[in-house]
Amino acid sequence: MKKPLRVSHFRLLLALIAGPAALAAEPVTGTLVIDNGCLDFDGELSGRVMPRSGPTLPLSPQRPAAIRKEPVYRGAPLYGRIRLGNGPRAETHFVVDRLPEDRRTETRVFFDRDHDGDLTNEGDGGISNHGKSIPGARVGPNFFRLPVSWGENGRETSSGEFCVMFLIGADKAGGAESVLTRAAAARVGHVTIAGTAVRVALIETGCDALYDVTAAVPATKENFAQRGTKHMTLLVDADSNGEFGALEVFDACLPFRIGKITYELRASLDGARVEFIPTDRPPQVVTPPARPTASKDGSLLPRGTPAPDFTVDRFGGGQLRLSELRGKTVVLDFWATWCIPCIRAMPHVQKTVARAGADVVWLGLCVSDDRKKFDLWVPANDSKYSFVKVFDPAAMDRSKSIASQLYKVTGIPTIYVIGPDGEIVAGLSGYLGDDDDRLSKALAAVKR
Repeated sequence: MKKPLRVSHFRLLLALIAGPAALAAEPVTGTLVIDNGCLDFDGELSGRVMPRSGPTLPLSPQRPAAIRKEPVYRGAPLYGRIRLGNGPRAETHFVVDRLPEDRRTETRVFFDRDHDGDLTNEGDGGISNHGKSIPGARVGPNFFRLPVSWGENGRETSSGEFCVMFLIGADKAGGAESVLTRAAAARVGHVTIAGTAVRVALIETGCDALYDVTAAVPATKENFAQRGTKHMTLLVDADSNGEFGALEVFDACLPFRIGKITYELRASLDGARVEFIPTDRPPQVVTPPARPTASKDGSLLPRGTPAPDFTVDRFGGGQLRLSELRGKTVVLDFWATWCIPCIRAMPHVQKTVARAGADVVWLGLCVSDDRKKFDLWVPANDSKYSFVKVFDPAAMDRSKSIASQLYKVTGIPTIYVIGPDGEIVAGLSGYLGDDDDRLSKALAAVKR
């Protein structure tokens, strides 16, 4: 009489079918640290992944007992709290000093980071106020590094800071004032596979700084858009080229294949330790994300059109005429300080222009914007980007904007590649992510 096939025997059989590599595979482990800058506008991962929105934090005009001492407010104080981690110091109270619509950019936020109930020792509450300064729009997004605490049995086992994005204001339906959150930090580090240190990054979207994979759910078309649903994303630089490619982004809840081995992920609650466990379960199928069609490209000035000349203001003084750059290839980048996709595209554009050679000039023309915001943005970001920073004298008057009047721009970011002969090579509307190869192809098509 034949003995029943045990589960362990069945898995062994699958491993034998998969080959000796799978059979000999051992779990691999790694240590990860918090990276609080990688998901900012110009962070390393901002063009590769975009975590879904986390929970919406309610705001109340009622002061909680935990807040004992407060600064002098300019507007109406609205109180809230956020919980990061599961330790004894996981909960942080904050106050939004909300200003009326005509002064919305002066809104401030105070966090009780040291949990002493005193908000007068937490700085001036100033925020960077990214985003559009229009009535009814939420204030932000802004990025804050907040205390995170992990623990067990009432004691703290680890702690640190965890970056969170805040959008402050009423939702589109005109509801109550609240804060829309998104996790803006990741755990990054290395695991060693077949003797090679492989870089990895782990992102949780619940905006609670908890990395228990079993508490997350696989992302689907239906639940990915549900605010507050917790997913987890794993990035693995499997080819060790220094970047996370489109095929190296995995759903951390599902088995994933690296080389010939399929693994499952396990992580400590604080995300500091990860383990890749070999499995015989079928791996997830990873395909490049569907890229939206750049339908607006066709409405821009066509190839071969002489680039309309213009004069703009240089940052710090003086003016520049486009015709002064004749003889060089010009990447004319229309952007604004309030335009999040514009800022997010800049690291990608910088890398692409750098590969193109020294005879390419990246001309960043700030349009439909406030001069004061431009003058503040440039010194704060000048070291990050090598483009020539210029400002449209029309400022907020779109009817006189160089972008709309001369270059048929209806939305930003929009980039034109202009050849050394002064003729347009290509017009590119929008930013399609780190895999957007339109600019590199346009630069390759320039007649040197």
